[in-house]
Amino acid sequence: MQTLKMNKNKNIPYYLVAVGLFVLLKIGFSFADNYDLAFLLKPTDKLVGLVFGSQSVFLADHEFFHEKINIVIEKSCSGFNFLILSFVLFVYLGLKYFDKHLHKILTIPTALLCAYLFTVFVNASRIIASIVVRNQTIGIFPEKQPLIHEIVGITTNFSFLVLAYYLTEKFLKHRKHAKLA
Repeated sequence: MQTLKMNKNKNIPYYLVAVGLFVLLKIGFSFADNYDLAFLLKPTDKLVGLVFGSQSVFLADHEFFHEKINIVIEKSCSGFNFLILSFVLFVYLGLKYFDKHLHKILTIPTALLCAYLFTVFVNASRIIASIVVRNQTIGIFPEKQPLIHEIVGITTNFSFLVLAYYLTEKFLKHRKHAKLA
């Protein structure tokens, strides 16, 4: 019990760095526009286009418009908040299972990279699911589409976060036990 508490105390500086990055990124997001978020929007747009066989047009206000499937991918679709939540999740789990100082330092950039890749995948999945659900429900609930869109987004993001936590924890726990054996 004492060792676990001591390990948590050793992680405080890393947690502070991660929280500091979280806050800085969150503040930066409030000033960002679609152009600033192209690092998330463009790969998401490409994946969505690939699935539906649709080419987007980059509009003057920096939105990706898909005429074939009648959607716009813009700032609110970037998944930036999901990115920073995923980052914190991966940092927390990495610090929980790594003991060496170098591994703890490398946890932060690794978590950022993993969160980025994960976010692009989840964003594309969320948008694809939203389009499929919209196409299935538009004739039944035409006036409820904004609410349905929100529900699909929340459900998708929450499900992927829980799944990421579970799988990452399982992987890191197995890795740690394998090293001890």
